[in-house]
Amino acid sequence: MKKVIMLGLVASLGFAAHAGCFWSWWVGDDKTDKDLTGCQLGIASECKTMKGAQVSILWNRMQELHNGAQVAFGYNNAKKVQNGPQVAFVNIAEKSALQLGLLCFNKEGFLPFFVFFNFDTKMFGGGNK
Repeated sequence: MKKVIMLGLVASLGFAAHAGCFWSWWVGDDKTDKDLTGCQLGIASECKTMKGAQVSILWNRMQELHNGAQVAFGYNNAKKVQNGPQVAFVNIAEKSALQLGLLCFNKEGFLPFFVFFNFDTKMFGGGNK
């Protein structure tokens, strides 16, 4: 069983490197102020804008996410999330299409703060914002 798990891990790392994934072990690396396409994986991830997924253990921070997702065990912080979810214990955004987590702060959501989920009313064709 251990060999199967190791083989799966090596294969997924190879696929991730081929698919345009960036490893971000900690904030302050060379990806912090860049526009990224693909996925960013790590302990704590930060970038300027991204088209793809940002997945980390502690937190994710970015200015704008286009067509992707932010996933973390800790918290996500983004100014604007278009066409994608934020999934973490705490999600913070000025505008986010969909947030799933324990605490969801979304200034342009159906409520500025809500527990378990929050979403932009325009996502479902409602609202005049």
